[in-house]
Amino acid sequence: MTVSLPAEPSGISIDGWTVLKELGNGGFAVVYLVEKHTRRCALKVARHRDSSGDDKQTHARTMRELTALLLLDHPNIVRHQGYGYAERGNAYLALDHVEGWTMAEWVERKHPTFREVLTVFDKLSSALSYMHSRGVLHRDLKLSNVLIRKSDGEPVIIDFSCATFAAAEELTDSGLPPGTDRFRAPEQFRWLQAHTDQHRARYAYQVADEIFALGVMLFDILTDPRPTALDARVSLNSPTFKPPVVCALNHRVPEVLSDLVDCMLSRDPERRPVDTEALRREMGELLVDPSEEYQRPVHPPSEQLPIESTPVPVPDGSGAVALPSRRKAGGLAALATLGVLVVAGALWLNRDVPASAPSTQPEGSRSATAAPIPASPPLPPAMSLSSLATVAQPGPDAVAQVQKEGPTVKNAPTSEVQPQGRQSRGRTKPTVAAECTTMTLVAALAAGCPGAQIRPESFTCPAGAEEVMREDLRWVVNESFAVTLDGRYKRNELVWFTAGAEVEGVVPKGVDARARQVAPTGTRFYGKAYYLSDKMGRSEGPALVIRYDRVKLPGQDERPVCFVVEMTAYGYKDGRVQASNAGGGYVVDRWP
Repeated sequence: MTVSLPAEPSGISIDGWTVLKELGNGGFAVVYLVEKHTRRCALKVARHRDSSGDDKQTHARTMRELTALLLLDHPNIVRHQGYGYAERGNAYLALDHVEGWTMAEWVERKHPTFREVLTVFDKLSSALSYMHSRGVLHRDLKLSNVLIRKSDGEPVIIDFSCATFAAAEELTDSGLPPGTDRFRAPEQFRWLQAHTDQHRARYAYQVADEIFALGVMLFDILTDPRPTALDARVSLNSPTFKPPVVCALNHRVPEVLSDLVDCMLSRDPERRPVDTEALRREMGELLVDPSEEYQRPVHPPSEQLPIESTPVPVPDGSGAVALPSRRKAGGLAALATLGVLVVAGALWLNRDVPASAPSTQPEGSRSATAAPIPASPPLPPAMSLSSLATVAQPGPDAVAQVQKEGPTVKNAPTSEVQPQGRQSRGRTKPTVAAECTTMTLVAALAAGCPGAQIRPESFTCPAGAEEVMREDLRWVVNESFAVTLDGRYKRNELVWFTAGAEVEGVVPKGVDARARQVAPTGTRFYGKAYYLSDKMGRSEGPALVIRYDRVKLPGQDERPVCFVVEMTAYGYKDGRVQASNAGGGYVVDRWP
């Protein structure tokens, strides 16, 4: 039996361990910094969610993580220091407490050179090679699940709550294994499409999936000077469209290194390094390269923009806490180097928006470079981070200039864009316009066609959302909840929302009895804003639509959902939509 734990644990005792503070929490556990006989550890305690009814699964997940860790003993993998049960019956794991930064924080704080980044990834590849030789797969590799120890700069892989091993019991009801959508290999989404009606089918996670996830981590570090920011990013796991070339986004990246990332992110798993040992050898070859270009910082310190507001800790379930921040320019602005083609306004849907030509490089090629062209507008992300669930849109960085609308209207964040881009490979504006008019919306989005990002298309809900809403949250399709659309502004204001930007809504005070049970005050919704120029769904005429695909109830964990808000649009200008910040959303089982 696992039970809820106190919200303020400092000073309590867990099986003789004195809790000093909470370090973070995840899907089925909370992590504390604890001490016993002057010895400090990170104590990961299984935590039951009151609405889940999955006591057995919570315990089973902890035991599976323990078994995986018992199989491993490597300096770059977090070590277990024991296990037991709390007084309330919760199973716990005692782990090494790693005093360090997440990889994303490390990039922003230390401004590493290419050689330093390669050194870290060489050690990660070695640790993964060892892990895989022991039959263990991590299944949730990402920047927040690797800590860089402050004392010696060593990387440490943490959070094995999603890990599996030979003969491990499968604890996931959905077809895909647990993990983070951005880091999933494209073959997972192809498999999901092919097995939609086979409810008992399960995807067989492979080493190639781990290599792809590691490639996403390396891509983000090399192309984004502020990887802790929460802005939308270009999709890398589209089953159809190839990821952009790294050295086209950051001209400082050596071409050989760019080619290796391109190989790791290949849509064909057979074109990736055959295993993590082969990847380690390739990393080693780059490390011994004496070229001066590897001694340069990946991103000049001048690109590390100041954080606009005090960061709020975001728990990642591993004992580390990532600090998110918003930026005025940075990673997405760098996407301007992909190049942008502007099409005649008559062919556009209500506005002028920048677009980019898709890569035409053959899948088998490992090298592609293009000369930059000046003064290119920013590029919208190609597809959603989950590829099949939602359409990713350009965040605040995609807006080059915001005009003042008067003292009573809130303006959306803006950014400046670096004047660099990628050549259009000879296609003229009329040619691009003609091609875009023949594409479906999804294809147009990935190809960077103009106007595509302002209108979303129907997609299935995020993986596991229907089950979560039905079984955990007890939500009913078409049920409505009151929401303050953007929690940064007052509920009774008119707000300018940037089409494609991330939006964080919050349930206000004074909700009815039903909402207090299943979506109480303080519940937070996370999603993206869209603009509809005509009737679509519940609204008449131009509308702001916000698709919230994640929810976090007070004191609980973030979970996938399908929740849609449609509001009358009072204005549309320069990629921004004006609407009331007070509205009601609907629970849906498919994006309308």
